[in-house]
Amino acid sequence: MPQTYGASFAKGHIKRGDYEEAVKAATDDIAGGNDGPEPYFDRGTALDFLERFNEAVGDFEKAIEKNSVEETMDAFALDDAYFSALLAAAKKEPLADAKKRMARYREVLPTGEHKDDSFQWEKRLANELPSLLDKTKDF
Repeated sequence: MPQTYGASFAKGHIKRGDYEEAVKAATDDIAGGNDGPEPYFDRGTALDFLERFNEAVGDFEKAIEKNSVEETMDAFALDDAYFSALLAAAKKEPLADAKKRMARYREVLPTGEHKDDSFQWEKRLANELPSLLDKTKDF
């Protein structure tokens, strides 16, 4: 199958729901010398779909780092994917580790779009702030 100009093989696998293949394709792209943020973002996205959140977080951080040198990707898309993976990882961890995850967001992206959300989610994870998604309670 010919590769579409500007699109990675990993993105094609992600679109088809072949997430393990997407991880392999992005890893091959990185090993082949692609030093931009895209293969890290693609692999992070595939790992996120596979619910391998800790690994996804690492790849999104690498993509953010590389994109900060020369912006070739939409910074908001990176920010949003990173926050989503951090939050998913935090929800599976003990509270102290979850709070560190939210603080990590502010370290990596001190002016990030989800800075306020990270503070709110620290409170939600500690049951100090109700989740507006809980339809069983009146607020």
